[in-house]
Amino acid sequence: MALIDTASPCTAGLATTPEAFDDVIDLYLRYSPDTLTKLDTIQQRDPSFAIGHIFKGYQLKMASDPRLAPALSKSLEAARVSADTHQERAHVEALSAWCDDDCLEASARLAEILASSPTDLIALKAANHLHFYRGDAKGMRDAILNSLPHWPSDHPWRSFVVGMLSFGHEECGDYEQALACGETAVAAEPLDMWAAHSVAHVYQMQCNFDQGVNWIEQCSQQWQQTNNFYYHLTWHKALMLLDSGQAEAALSVYDLELRDCLEDDFYLDICNAASLLWRLELVGQAVGSRWHELANYLHRSQDQELVFITLHYLIVAVKNRDVSQIDLALANLDAWSQRQVEQGAVCGSVGLQLGRALDNLAKGKLQEGLFGLHAVLPELYKIGGSHAQRALFSDIYDHYQKELL
Repeated sequence: MALIDTASPCTAGLATTPEAFDDVIDLYLRYSPDTLTKLDTIQQRDPSFAIGHIFKGYQLKMASDPRLAPALSKSLEAARVSADTHQERAHVEALSAWCDDDCLEASARLAEILASSPTDLIALKAANHLHFYRGDAKGMRDAILNSLPHWPSDHPWRSFVVGMLSFGHEECGDYEQALACGETAVAAEPLDMWAAHSVAHVYQMQCNFDQGVNWIEQCSQQWQQTNNFYYHLTWHKALMLLDSGQAEAALSVYDLELRDCLEDDFYLDICNAASLLWRLELVGQAVGSRWHELANYLHRSQDQELVFITLHYLIVAVKNRDVSQIDLALANLDAWSQRQVEQGAVCGSVGLQLGRALDNLAKGKLQEGLFGLHAVLPELYKIGGSHAQRALFSDIYDHYQKELL
């Protein structure tokens, strides 16, 4: 099985299962919405396939939706029962830690797996996600740098690892390397949206907005059968239009390409929408009733998955001036900050104060809001996400500081 080092055995009841699972990974790497459907078919035929349960568990956890907890628990238990190799049991430990919201322990367990099995793509992808949302850009880059030399040059998945490295370089500020790796990966596989996304980040960070918009429009011709990550790339296009002074065009992208997907109730779509709408308002572009549409998803402000995400649901409450939801969201952040988990610590050091600052700014309490926001800006990386995503908060600070003057 190419997924894990070829010398490593995997637990499966059918000899054909590992090869069929490679097809699942092919779909996953190309952002196919059919990935888990294909996996379910395999699991129905071979319920003892441990890596399948592990992979599904990681996918469910990465969705950052507490409503998936029952399905996640089921996958974890099935993985625990069927895991029969050292590597599979190590994955179960990593997934179990993550399910307990111990992101630090999960990252450590995944690092151990990669130290002994550097081409374990499931571990590499899960670690990459955790590094990203833990604000660990260097760790994200270095994990891939350590893995890449172990991939044969002719391996069909090697280019996807190069694409992952591109984004690691980008978040570490090495734009030349990021661009080179990203373009190489997309040339090898046009459906590598993560690599294309990394190149878009480079253009955005270097203020090459026209190139960035053209890049996304060119690449997106290949993305018609992909999952919701497509909309995140569209969000980047809207941001670059906005940053180039084309606010009305950016709003049009929101209406024509980002609005309909909101009904999927997927966290990244809501984060995209909330971030773009507030940025539009910062440049004086009226957004009308669009904030009210996002109010349908305020139940997610009680989530305790990732601080970065919950803050965006708080933004929706703040911009709708929904006092009861704001109070609930802030109380949730406060309670979260008391939990002895890494994201709880992030709430305590950054998230809660940032949430209160945003509330104060929206209420017109500019001095209090700016003071609170300024205090957390140096630590903002801890909430995770990318430089481009976190720039919203510095943009808000700059806008209201000018307004105060």
